[in-house]
Amino acid sequence: MTTRIPYLDELLSALAQPGCAFCRLLDAHADRLIDAILFEMVNDVKMRDELNAARGLCRRHAPLLVRTGSALGAATMMQGVIKVLLRQMDSGEATTGSRLRALLRGVEGDGPAAESLAAALAPIAPCPVCAYETTYAGHYAETLLRQAAPGSATLVAYEASAGLCLPHFGDVLARGAPGPAPAQLVAAQRAIWSRLNDELEEFLRKNDYRFQKEPFGAERDSWQRAISALSGQLPAQLLE
Repeated sequence: MTTRIPYLDELLSALAQPGCAFCRLLDAHADRLIDAILFEMVNDVKMRDELNAARGLCRRHAPLLVRTGSALGAATMMQGVIKVLLRQMDSGEATTGSRLRALLRGVEGDGPAAESLAAALAPIAPCPVCAYETTYAGHYAETLLRQAAPGSATLVAYEASAGLCLPHFGDVLARGAPGPAPAQLVAAQRAIWSRLNDELEEFLRKNDYRFQKEPFGAERDSWQRAISALSGQLPAQLLE
């Protein structure tokens, strides 16, 4: 009986598709968590506490709240965060009154009133979706490092893929895993970036007025793929 390796099937499936495999996998996890938050966890105390501590979601994940049927759940949770911010403005030391009144009066107390209020309003925990993604990113990184031995199906799949984006590739290498996998992945990633560089070179050449009559081939979208390779996968709607 063959033992199933956790996360490997998902990883191999993502490597067979365009773009950074980790971006694709983590975006899918984020989507599922957002659905759960909006439609199943609106009244979950732990999740509400995490959202309040994070002061809502980060700029990358907040737009995911805007989806069909989400208005009531999103309004409920965002109101919770707004109430926390209002309480922070209204709270303060007994000697100075609320932080807001202290700021309006120019009272500094133990430090500048504006700085005190800014610190009180700032997030005290990471975006819950970012934290969730970080957990799964670790699982995928460990699986990749364990399975990318020379000649393995995982390494072959990686070599044929678009590789990982720079942030995720850096995270994998930063784990300092022993064995041959890191060197194998570096060699594979270098070959992937080298191919992309050649396509960018061809894209630039065909944009030269001397060669503008030559039709574009696979290099047509190389500039978009280069952005994704360096900064993380571009949203699908920007690639249409």
